[in-house]
Amino acid sequence: MRTLKLYISLPALLLLFFTACTKEDGITPNWPRKTGFPGSGRQYAAAFVINGKAYMGTGNNSSYLKDLWEYDPSTDTWTEKANFGGSARERAVGFAIGSKGYIGTGYAGSQTNDMWEYDPSNNTWLQKASMPATARNNAAAFVVGNKAYVGTGWTGSVYVKDLWEFDPGNNSWTQKTDLPGSARYQAAAFSIGGKGYLGIGYFSGQYLSDFYEYDPVADQWAQKTSFPNPRSDAASFVLNGKGVIATGRSNKYAMDVWEYDAGTNQWTAKAEFSGTGRQGAIGFSAGGRGFIGTGYDSDYKTDFFELWP
Repeated sequence: MRTLKLYISLPALLLLFFTACTKEDGITPNWPRKTGFPGSGRQYAAAFVINGKAYMGTGNNSSYLKDLWEYDPSTDTWTEKANFGGSARERAVGFAIGSKGYIGTGYAGSQTNDMWEYDPSNNTWLQKASMPATARNNAAAFVVGNKAYVGTGWTGSVYVKDLWEFDPGNNSWTQKTDLPGSARYQAAAFSIGGKGYLGIGYFSGQYLSDFYEYDPVADQWAQKTSFPNPRSDAASFVLNGKGVIATGRSNKYAMDVWEYDAGTNQWTAKAEFSGTGRQGAIGFSAGGRGFIGTGYDSDYKTDFFELWP
């Protein structure tokens, strides 16, 4: 009887071992590279998602920018759209409510508090009511239902911790309860199940890790489990009902990726970002998939990666 011998190369054996280990511990192995952003490299852009397509614009690459681009994850393609309606800027907030996108606040040579609405159906911008608070950059924003919540940031002289509710239906702003932790800028925020979440950031020489849940019905904050590694300038979004915070900066440019489960109030480490560690990247989820790209790592980036499903 002839004996059949099976030979497996060492690299293939190591790959099988790594795959088995990563499946067992729940960490997926990598992030596939997607079509790079066709605009100029940048950090501190703003983004929002409407009907499964992402829109990204503004930012900084040694000059302030105002271009806007649409990303279609189903075809992995970018299309340039009408320039942002306000002044060129960086460090603005971006969010979507219904079929409209919004970009506002930020830094355009001075702090700003204006708000602009984008309609993808006719590719136009419309100025809305300005935020009736001190102009600022590096604020954080999340959306619950048909209202957005914008807060924290840097006024050019002080860190702030106020929170404002924006209602696009009547084009109005209402001040809400301040964040209970320290004032900060470069925080991360997202919303899950009717609640907003905001945390990390930077305050007076200190990178922060505290993390809070906001209930818009009760207008109350509750402190939650702190983020495992203090930082600022991170990308954040929600994917499959869980929050994601990744990249950013503390004592170095970060590559780690963490998932937050609001039901268990726990953070779980995921596979590290496949690109370089960076600050000021954009993160969003579209079409049931998560993406991170652009940012700064001593160079202004244009690369984009998909979070492995």
